[in-house]
Amino acid sequence: MKPNRTFETRLSIQAPREAVWRALTEAREIARWFAPTVEAEPRVGGRLVWQWGQQHVWPQTIEVFEPGQHLRTRYDSGVAGADGKKRPLFVDFHLEGHGGVTALRLVHSGFGPEASFDEEFDGISGGWSVELRSLRLYLEQHRGRDRMLAWSTRSSTLSAGEAWQRLTGVSGLAVGALPSLSEGERFGLEVPGAGVIQGRALASPSQREFSGVVDNLDRGWFRVHCEHWGGATHAWLWLAIYEGPKDRVARFQGAFDAVLDRVFASAGAQHS
Repeated sequence: MKPNRTFETRLSIQAPREAVWRALTEAREIARWFAPTVEAEPRVGGRLVWQWGQQHVWPQTIEVFEPGQHLRTRYDSGVAGADGKKRPLFVDFHLEGHGGVTALRLVHSGFGPEASFDEEFDGISGGWSVELRSLRLYLEQHRGRDRMLAWSTRSSTLSAGEAWQRLTGVSGLAVGALPSLSEGERFGLEVPGAGVIQGRALASPSQREFSGVVDNLDRGWFRVHCEHWGGATHAWLWLAIYEGPKDRVARFQGAFDAVLDRVFASAGAQHS
């Protein structure tokens, strides 16, 4: 039998361990860099829920709660075991460091070798690479500030590759080369009806994923994402801004909606 699979990654953050710990365990802090809606009971046996609208709800149980050192959560995978029950997966956050620098190690484990786990494993492998950079950006540049989101998403029957081509092609954002950028390289695009987004690449863990720091919008965070899961392909346009007028965010929200409606109109896309 092949062994279970584990995803592990490390990141250095210019912030004290206490700040990183709060960003991982307190509902308001988590919502400043990760899921828009969060429930948190910070204790062993407590409930932790990360939620992205109605599209994705991620409920977990806290198994280890060692302040400033180790957080472990458990949740049900999408794969049933021989007993018919969902097989569990585990997320561990390990923190080390002193002064103003924290070494964060994330271990996401429990994935079986079976093909039925492939979609979940691939999704978290790419997702954490992006989301932890969002955490770093928040703690190093915007700590203590609430964020404003322009977030538009559609689901369709297209393959993830075809959805990405449409979204980043000439009828969409015209930025198909984004995933080829290395971290720190410059990027720029114009969102019709909203304005320019310019900055530096953060992470592109796949050919259908890009995120970057938006220098011309107060070092906000921009993300373009296409992923297939749950029997459909989901496309995201996401912009997080920590400073400035709210009407600017509303302008990008309307523009993102218009782009996705136009790009996926012929594919029978749905709001998700």
